[in-house]
Amino acid sequence: MRKSKREITDFQEILDIIQNMDTIRIGIHDGTYPYVVPVSFGYDAADGQLTFYFHGAKEGKKAGLLAKNPHVCIEGDICYRFKDTISSVTCLYESIIAYGKCELTTGGEAVHGLERILCHCGYGSHEINASALPATAVYKVTVASITGKCRDKHN
Repeated sequence: MRKSKREITDFQEILDIIQNMDTIRIGIHDGTYPYVVPVSFGYDAADGQLTFYFHGAKEGKKAGLLAKNPHVCIEGDICYRFKDTISSVTCLYESIIAYGKCELTTGGEAVHGLERILCHCGYGSHEINASALPATAVYKVTVASITGKCRDKHN
């Protein structure tokens, strides 16, 4: 990281950022160009291990690319505001970048992933529609590495 003073390495601080993010972007291999897609998400964090969950259709570009290569990059951010400085305008933000392996879940693990997504989106008490499960792909990304970054969010 070029500006190491902005780096966040504390796992709990990174989780605090994730808790306040609405969307993550999944970077997927697609030959010449990467394919990046924004998704709603949920997560589990235990013993320093982080797992993200997201869902989508069982067919389509995202599903096809993940089946070919499960290694992904995840980006998430919070833009607090823009600030006029002496020489420019800058964004006050917090962000994360993670790398991991994405897997399609099934059965109870898929239900757990949907529950985590609903919980993160503020609908933790919402019942999962069992009739939608056969048409829903629920993915989990086991994070291999993650870093956070912050620029003066309180200034």
